[in-house]
Amino acid sequence: MTLKGPVLALVIVLAVAFGLTIVVSSFIEDDDRCAPTGGSSSAAGGVPDGDYSKPMKDGTYQVSSGYRSADRPDHRGIDYAAPVNTPIYAFADGVVTESGPASGFGNWIVIDHEGNGGDGMFSTVYGHMPADDLRVKAGDAVKAGQHIAGVGNEGQSTGAHLHFEIWAGGRYGGQDVDPVPWIDKATNPGEAGQRPAPAPTPREHMDRGTRGGELPPSDVVSEQNLQVDSIRVARAVAQKFSEVQTIGGWRPNDPFPDHPSGRAVDVMIPDYTSGAGKKLGDEIADYLFRNKEAFNIEYLIWRQQYIPAEGQPSQMEDRGTPTENHFDHVHVTVAGGGMPTPGQKYGPAPEGGGPGVGASTGECVPDGVGDHGRALNDGEIPEELRKWIRLGGQVCREVDSPLLAGLLYHESMGFQARAVSPVGAQGYAQAMPATWASRGAKVDENGQVAGPPGSGSPSDPADATMFAARYLCEIAEGQREQIASGQLSGDPQTLMLAGYNAGPGAVQQYSGVPPYAETQKYVVIVPAEAAKFATTAG
Repeated sequence: MTLKGPVLALVIVLAVAFGLTIVVSSFIEDDDRCAPTGGSSSAAGGVPDGDYSKPMKDGTYQVSSGYRSADRPDHRGIDYAAPVNTPIYAFADGVVTESGPASGFGNWIVIDHEGNGGDGMFSTVYGHMPADDLRVKAGDAVKAGQHIAGVGNEGQSTGAHLHFEIWAGGRYGGQDVDPVPWIDKATNPGEAGQRPAPAPTPREHMDRGTRGGELPPSDVVSEQNLQVDSIRVARAVAQKFSEVQTIGGWRPNDPFPDHPSGRAVDVMIPDYTSGAGKKLGDEIADYLFRNKEAFNIEYLIWRQQYIPAEGQPSQMEDRGTPTENHFDHVHVTVAGGGMPTPGQKYGPAPEGGGPGVGASTGECVPDGVGDHGRALNDGEIPEELRKWIRLGGQVCREVDSPLLAGLLYHESMGFQARAVSPVGAQGYAQAMPATWASRGAKVDENGQVAGPPGSGSPSDPADATMFAARYLCEIAEGQREQIASGQLSGDPQTLMLAGYNAGPGAVQQYSGVPPYAETQKYVVIVPAEAAKFATTAG
């Protein structure tokens, strides 16, 4: 049963209020904002959109050492000698993955890019800058020609200079290449206005807000060597989430086969350390998970959580950096679907979820009544509960239908609609009166909230089941950041169930499952009951 008390009520009210605030901003639809604009980068020192930028302006430097020259065969870049603090510019649009101290370089900046044309994914490296002139941080999205740092003399250096490298396939797992051919096709920074913007393409191909039609290509991802399912995911995310500016895809070398096979994409999250960035990543992960069948998704990784298409999320080991722990991007691995054929069609972006729906809204049931995760064996479930348990299994990625069925079965001692505990918990979900009054809304035939808090009945199959699903997801959403930051320790499902039984505040107080005998048993019994209602998905 769920515990009562003013602290629990306050937690619920604050969580709901915070969720609604975020959701309002997520629903902003502005077709002009979603469409790419022609012309130049708005960043100071920019170049025309789509152009690469030379890392330093012509006339401000002298090349002091070349790429793997005869006297320096292991030199992986080009050195530009220049006075301290001479501006350095981002070579291409991308996302900063490193900015700060680095062995040998003193300080460095590493930026990941999706290449123009057939260049594919690559990274640029900038070395020897002074710490007080690093103008970007890890996670920042940058534009080609943006002023990112100043020349320095830090680390193993014989004089002030920029050391500049290009890595085809990415700094981690790719191969360094001669930067000269790349720089030869780049524009001098600051020449943004010297080339007219390209003629606009038809609206249906440039409007990232388009709905309902064939998914168009996007300028935020290179589709080189990607399989069909990966392209479908990348195009749909680019269309539905206009904040996303970079989606990584294929790379030739990687410790895991997903990217080299073209079966994976990385959705880079702008300003990923901010509240807005974390919320955006959650919305993207939730949208993809709700549509896992349409996208043929095998698994996601986001903020150190491994989220399989079937089964419950689990916490991954700490790999050491924000990128390796997937704090700055949502990783998506799909079945593949083979390489695209001429005239390949991808269909429209599925609408079963997306921005503005999720546990925080309280009305987040997508189209259809199928459950995610494990398939539901409903043979022992009363007929009046089956539809609602399936709908409840759609609310968030932490709750599938078998888990919801197991919880209701255990709470109500065998699906008893009018069960009442000795302390006053009521109905299928055994909600305390104060909890029900703040969250137990009446729902419509689609499982969406149709009345104010407290308007539903804890003995009604629809109201009670959807209450349990929403409340579990509300707890899970509140715990995601605490798990990722290390404030909570334990399995995400176990912590969620502990929050349902003892209250989210108790879980937070003990940094894990509280030492209450009832709660310790509860987090074991409910998953065991859930297993009885699960069957292998066909």
